[in-house]
Amino acid sequence: MKVKLTIKLIISMILVFYITMIVYGMLNLVIYNSNITFGEELFSVSFKVSEFMEPYIEDLEKGNDFKLDDNNTNKLIENNIWIQVLDKENNEVYEVNKPANVPSNYLTADLIDFIQDPWGSKAPTTISINNIAKGNENYTLLVGFPIDKIFRFKMIFTEESFKYHISIIIFVLILMTIVAYIFSRSLVKPMVSVVEDIDDLKNGIYENKKNKQGIFKEVSKNINNLSIILKENEIERKEADKAKEEWIANISHDLKTPLSSIKGYAQLLNGDQYEINIDEAKRYGNAILDNSNYIQDLVNDLSLVYKLKNKVLPINFKEENLINLVQESIIDLLNNIKYSDREINFNYHDENIRLNCDKKYLKRAINNLIINSLEHNSKDTIVDVFVLKKENNINIIVEDNGQGIRKEDLKNIFNRYYKGVNTSSASNGSGLGMAIAKEVIESHNGSINIESEVGVGTKIIIAIKY
Repeated sequence: MKVKLTIKLIISMILVFYITMIVYGMLNLVIYNSNITFGEELFSVSFKVSEFMEPYIEDLEKGNDFKLDDNNTNKLIENNIWIQVLDKENNEVYEVNKPANVPSNYLTADLIDFIQDPWGSKAPTTISINNIAKGNENYTLLVGFPIDKIFRFKMIFTEESFKYHISIIIFVLILMTIVAYIFSRSLVKPMVSVVEDIDDLKNGIYENKKNKQGIFKEVSKNINNLSIILKENEIERKEADKAKEEWIANISHDLKTPLSSIKGYAQLLNGDQYEINIDEAKRYGNAILDNSNYIQDLVNDLSLVYKLKNKVLPINFKEENLINLVQESIIDLLNNIKYSDREINFNYHDENIRLNCDKKYLKRAINNLIINSLEHNSKDTIVDVFVLKKENNINIIVEDNGQGIRKEDLKNIFNRYYKGVNTSSASNGSGLGMAIAKEVIESHNGSINIESEVGVGTKIIIAIKY
């Protein structure tokens, strides 16, 4: 790849150079063989000077005296062109619009210098020399054009000078090739490195590369930043996949246990080997019913979390007294024989805090948060619930003095696939409670955050706008 890029860049640079030289040569050929005028009253295209002067020469050759007609004279003056007729002694015999600093007689050498070096005159002028005949005499016609309208120069080559210039051109081409190669190497090397870094990203290699310098410095920096982000995303994805697999295993286990019980009791009721009295039948029936209810609750949780996640669950907002709602939730938990001996404190300052909410689902979310504290801590853990009204938010805080949560587990607490390491073996939860709570709070235009320290406790803060 590096070699290909280098060769392509060298070829491109040489082609650009060659094309430039060709265009330059063609322009010079045009300039050498024609004179370009820009005056609106004169010509708008390219003509040779000899072609342009033909009508003036014809006019001057008429009659016995040198004199242009008024039309030709005015045209010369308008375009700032002057003419001068010299006899064979190079003395002036006629002029039109001649500048004051142009002499009236010349040495032959002066004329040659004047023609070859228009910039050397006091008033830079492009001179054209033509021969005219008047009677039996030959005269010289000098025509002076403004140098911004017509510019002429000559290039004279001898055999030696031609060879010299060819050798210079060859040397320049060789030098250009060497410079192009060196430049392309310096440009291609970091370019190839950037391409290789991008290939690494494509292939899932997220190593932090050494930052490049020069024109690719920012590109290299951005690639490194992207590599870091992709690496973090890859780690999170793997953790999520692992948590998902563990969660599926937990769900499978949670389903397998009650299904085994249901199957066992059903076989007893259906078998002929044992005589079952009414009390035993009722006990088996209640066990089947309890396990069936557990499975039903688990399936309902799965359905609920996905409906909330995909925002297809109808939320029925109605103004409720939040204090009463939280109080009912706590009382329901304490009336449950499983939590009847646990300590849950409720703290509030205003007995009438109104909030538009879906009572059923918001109560479910608060229940899940409190149950999370009760299930994953010892029985002597105290749970405190606070409801606070602030400027634009209502805060619901669930706080405990339990064993706390490890820092690395905090980011997964609300993951629907996550079951924390603090979950006791006796817990029959689906691992969806916290995910459901989060989705319910967010559906109420709220946010939920968690703070925890191992050995100190956990605080969950809900903020809902009202």
